[in-house]
Amino acid sequence: MSFEITHKSFGQISELADTLIIELSSDIISFCEIQSEQNKPLFICHYPIEDKTRDVLGDHFMNAIKHFQFFRKTYPHIYVNYSNLQFTVCPTSFCNIEHNRLLLEFNTGSATDKILLNDDVNANMTLIYAIEDDLKSMMDQYFPNHQIRHKLTILSKLMLSSDELSKDNMIMVVNPSHIEIVLKQGHSIVLINQFSVKTQEDILYYVLFILEQYQLNPLTVTITLVGNSEANTGLINSLKKYIKNIRLGIGHKSIDWTGIKGMPQHFNYTLINRLFCE
Repeated sequence: MSFEITHKSFGQISELADTLIIELSSDIISFCEIQSEQNKPLFICHYPIEDKTRDVLGDHFMNAIKHFQFFRKTYPHIYVNYSNLQFTVCPTSFCNIEHNRLLLEFNTGSATDKILLNDDVNANMTLIYAIEDDLKSMMDQYFPNHQIRHKLTILSKLMLSSDELSKDNMIMVVNPSHIEIVLKQGHSIVLINQFSVKTQEDILYYVLFILEQYQLNPLTVTITLVGNSEANTGLINSLKKYIKNIRLGIGHKSIDWTGIKGMPQHFNYTLINRLFCE
């Protein structure tokens, strides 16, 4: 049984927006215009990638920004959340320019002709990832002031710093073809990973497998679920059969939601909450 992902847009384009947040993956490109001083999202829209064989991600990105005309506006602040499979996590002490490519390719395969970037998750952990050269060049061309982080870095930072997630063990993002999971024990991140899925049974399998591997009790563990999946879907009900304390995510307490009325707070979670990771 598959699960439903909503690509609905919210709010309206506004000249008050001074910040643009972009989220890129092989499934979908998402955008959020924000009035940053008020932490107020104004417009959210999506560009689903239906034919993944026809163009590379850079071409889809160019089509998306032209479709929504974002390249015609000037934003003082532009943040990019990038999601891909080619990443690895290592102790910060192991991370340096000379060794990063070797570390990444040892764990994920060849990254030839790709640019390597790295994010500090915390003082002790670094996430290294590859991005296509043409995609990064296109970002530099259209949005030269952008700041890019891997989406799993965003999730990890929110897990470590957000009051709303302070008591949670796990946060999981449900996407059209994969899930992203960050697991915390105490005040330490112990797992950062991404898994390909096709059905809600796949999601349940990975969640229960992780709980078993880390010896976490499904009756006491606390999990937050985010992503554009409705609260009444079979996925939520299926997870609740096995996990007692599972809830839908709540956005940062400082967010002003009045510009995008009607959107559940667990929708577009990393897109909107990126502001609180800088």
